Amino acid sequence: MPTRQEEIEKLAALALAPLVEVAWADGSVSPAERQGVLEAAKLLGVDQHSEFCRSTLRRWLHEAPPTEALERWRRLLASTLGESDARVARKSESRLLEEARRIAKMDERPFEEGASLDARAGITQEEQRILDDLAAALEKIQAGR
Repeated sequence: MPTRQEEIEKLAALALAPLVEVAWADGSVSPAERQGVLEAAKLLGVDQHSEFCRSTLRRWLHEAPPTEALERWRRLLASTLGESDARVARKSESRLLEEARRIAKMDERPFEEGASLDARAGITQEEQRILDDLAAALEKIQAGR
């Protein structure tokens, strides 16, 4: 049975799963997306955790995370945020979605004449699908509180 510290470390690594999923949406992770995920990890404090977290993140940035890891993340997210203080959970949810959108735009094409100024500009359809799924999952959690 894993220790509490091991569980915390796994949760920390899994917290980055949706960001990694967005980075992999188009089938590869660009250098800018990789840097964006690493910056988000630092911002979220994941780089301060164990070697397990760091090695998992490095592996996921070079190989797409397994489907079961993403499914497990969704279940853990729901239970963790559902048990959190509502204000803290909303802030965490907002930050997670904000970081996911930022990473989706990391490989944005340079501005071209006539290009859209829409907030979704530079986000592929697959990235948007993942962002929409993440937003829906977060809304479902909020509704369950």
